[in-house]
Amino acid sequence: MHAGPDGLGPELHRVTSLGPSVIPSYLTGRPSAEISKPQLLEVFDLFRAAARRAAEAGYDGLELHAAHGYMFLGSFLAPQRNRRTDDYRGDSVRGRIRVVLEALAAIRAEIGDALPITLRISGYERVAGGRPIYETAQVAPQLVAAGVDAFHVSGGVIDRLVTQMVNGADDGDALNVGAAAAVKEVVDVPVIAVGRIHDPQRAEQILADGRADFIAMGRPLLADPELPAKLAAGHATRVRRCISCENCIDAMEQRFSVDCAVNPRTGKERELAVRPARRRRRVAVIGAGPAGLEAARVAAARGHRVTLFEAAGQLGGALLWASVLHPENQPFLRYLRAEIARSSVKVVLNHTVGVDDITELAPDGVIVATGGTVVVPDIPGADLPHVRTGPGLRGLFAGRRQRLIRPTLLRAASRAWLPVGDRVAIIGGDLVALELAEFLARRGRRVAILEAGKTLAPEIGNKRKTEHMDRLDRLGVTVHVRASVEQITAAAVEFTPAGGTSRALPADSVVVAGTLHADTTLFDAVAAALPTAQVSAAGDCTGLGLIRKATEDGARAACAL
Repeated sequence: MHAGPDGLGPELHRVTSLGPSVIPSYLTGRPSAEISKPQLLEVFDLFRAAARRAAEAGYDGLELHAAHGYMFLGSFLAPQRNRRTDDYRGDSVRGRIRVVLEALAAIRAEIGDALPITLRISGYERVAGGRPIYETAQVAPQLVAAGVDAFHVSGGVIDRLVTQMVNGADDGDALNVGAAAAVKEVVDVPVIAVGRIHDPQRAEQILADGRADFIAMGRPLLADPELPAKLAAGHATRVRRCISCENCIDAMEQRFSVDCAVNPRTGKERELAVRPARRRRRVAVIGAGPAGLEAARVAAARGHRVTLFEAAGQLGGALLWASVLHPENQPFLRYLRAEIARSSVKVVLNHTVGVDDITELAPDGVIVATGGTVVVPDIPGADLPHVRTGPGLRGLFAGRRQRLIRPTLLRAASRAWLPVGDRVAIIGGDLVALELAEFLARRGRRVAILEAGKTLAPEIGNKRKTEHMDRLDRLGVTVHVRASVEQITAAAVEFTPAGGTSRALPADSVVVAGTLHADTTLFDAVAAALPTAQVSAAGDCTGLGLIRKATEDGARAACAL
């Protein structure tokens, strides 16, 4: 239990957390107490004792966490959190760094040079009044002289949604490498770079350019724990890349658990272990979206004979469209397709499966992953020619059988041609609607979202939702919640905002997003027709759940065979 201002001591032990100043915790809302000098000496003694235990236990090294401002050492280093006026004062570099120097001195006095010490530090705090890169580079040599053997350079400081600590897709790749390189230029000890370095090729290039000595990865190892082994074996193309969807952060906040959208086994390693099947079975998987692809991949890996049916002309299902709107999804689509191609799975495209097809095949197991049904509200004027539904807009982009969907090419082509006017109204506010609004706004359209509910995208967590809202705000997208849409005319959408009076929103094009509902029609029919077979449903056909639910449903169904 660390002593920093965002420690969980108040929640778990009913004690007050300690920090440089009285600081409300972003995690618990409770304020920390300003630590006294006698208490500070006690904390240093705890550092000494912990270092001694690590040495006696045979550890190869220690890492002191002084990044992000939420743990004890980092909170002293963060100017906006350290308001002291004594020797550890927050308005001077010397005062802020003093607590770290004294902690290092205490540890070295206890264990000498028995273990190397790495220091995790925010190279750039990225907030008003926060520590800039040049200050981190300025203090780095002093930290080396005090006993630091390597630097682990992260970035950002704590906020309610760890916005600058755990970077979203909009932040770009390798965000902290500049700060790591600045530290490396002034010290002669190794420097570790971390922070949204998801692409192994980019990681290798950072090392080759001399901007860091090591690369640290967090989320990429949730997505693929075998990443180091795959790279060592020369199988970089088989790495399942993190897609920066923030599911892991939202899961930690909402459920205090860990999971991963692209790797359903994360946090469920025993439960969803891919073990060889006791008996090889004939398995039909219907639908090649993320649920069906994961189900087919896992079932084949367990030794089953799998046939995968897809009504469209290529694999991907809803993940195809998701990859158009959100490019970070595309590596996962490529991964699933490549793994299916490497496997023993028999793929049948352009085939809409009926009950007769399955009964003729007489499989031992069936996994139905055909997706849900989009239900569109009945709005007067929805039949006008400038009004499209979400599925209708996808079809216009992609062609009837989705043969033309190539996410990268479609994103590029859509900058020159879009089948919508200048002013676009989107009726509905789920995640797909938000991503569509962003997609259109980035292509110069003036977009407005009208949502009947009290919030947007309830299917995602606060971190990802906030990042979407920030981007929409920067792009000039207007948003109305609790909006009652009355009718669509040739030139506008008439609606009543919350607590207001009816008004007209000018629109050249209208997209009615609709709501995805569960659709187990085929599952019910197959289960009735094959009473002795093991029949299960996965993905959106059992209800909306995004990529995380789809992959977990698919993996569970395959592991249960």
